[in-house]
Amino acid sequence: MTESAWHKEIKGWGVATEISLGNRRADCQLRCGKRAEVQARPLPAAEVAGREAHADLWILDCRDAHRSHRLMVWDDPQFGTLLRWERAWQGFVMAKRPVILNLALDLRTGQGTFLEVTGWAFNGHRATGTGRIHTAATLRSWMRYGPTSTGDRTVAR
Repeated sequence: MTESAWHKEIKGWGVATEISLGNRRADCQLRCGKRAEVQARPLPAAEVAGREAHADLWILDCRDAHRSHRLMVWDDPQFGTLLRWERAWQGFVMAKRPVILNLALDLRTGQGTFLEVTGWAFNGHRATGTGRIHTAATLRSWMRYGPTSTGDRTVAR
């Protein structure tokens, strides 16, 4: 299967790509040493669990879900940033590693928004939870150069 332009772009933010780990591989390695799986489509739960043996975090392409309002993100004065994802990728109920959702990304300009999931629960085909918003520039810088000194909190500790 060929990689999408989005998948290639996100992988390229790391310091190395296609990291071999035995008979598996991670999509990219970050400056901090973490290995990321970059995923553009749903996976079965068993595949999520298997890939977590060699990956430290997930970056999921949720741009279509966000554009179509199936994935909604808003700020609540009492609880912070909240999310609700209708028809969520069910396999990720098994994810134990940190998850970052790509909400918007313009591949021409590099501008975009990501949500670092800080907690979520699945109920049928709906996921609800909390998170922290990061710009594409912050995520790209963190992946390539390490923690930033901007106002954004360090992502995916």
